[in-house]
Amino acid sequence: MRTEKQIEKIKSRVIDPYTVKDFLTVDDVNYLIDVFESPNTETNKTYKHTGPTTQDLPDAGIDPIVDKLYEKIKREIGDFEFISKFFFWTDYPHIVHNDDSFELPEGIYRGITLPLKIDGGEVPKLCFFDQFYFHGPAKFFNGSKDIPTYYNKQVYEYSQVDGCVENSNIDTAMFLKYFTHMKPQWLKGLSFHNAFDWVPGNAIIFDSVRLHCASDFRNQGIKSKLGISIFTKKSN
Repeated sequence: MRTEKQIEKIKSRVIDPYTVKDFLTVDDVNYLIDVFESPNTETNKTYKHTGPTTQDLPDAGIDPIVDKLYEKIKREIGDFEFISKFFFWTDYPHIVHNDDSFELPEGIYRGITLPLKIDGGEVPKLCFFDQFYFHGPAKFFNGSKDIPTYYNKQVYEYSQVDGCVENSNIDTAMFLKYFTHMKPQWLKGLSFHNAFDWVPGNAIIFDSVRLHCASDFRNQGIKSKLGISIFTKKSN
């Protein structure tokens, strides 16, 4: 558990999520897709029992595209260090979670999502909530129990979720539009902040401790998505 002083330091850096259009060129996107889909990288993939397939992105200083990506991110968010950077492929939409780290009491910083490829259908969304969770990487299952996760801890009641509300702005129409891959009770106490189009080549930038999830892209005829997740830290 973080102390109040540590939490206040993290809160002092909080921003509204935003998107940067055409953050990656078409050539960059195609190059990165080829890196993930190359048969030579098959042994580097991790197949999670919760659905996604992940693969680490090459380190900076080894791959020129990653070097360019690092410099672009630095121009957006200032000085930072990588916590992790990896491809993810999924055929199931992510539920409500944060992207915290157990090892960073004060230094947790921004998350960056880089969409690369959509298999079929329309453009999905990445959805953000007004709430934050400051006590480690977690997935949120209000009112449920015994749900397996790969790495995140399970949160079954929201007393430690920062900013919970009694009257949510998530109505039936919004639930049917975005959140049909989850139980309605999991959203109780949460309020919708905004959603961004998940467009290949764009970047979506947000605070790692902010709650967020994918839209239920299966309703849009999408079979799978491939993207990059980057998580960062600050030393001061």
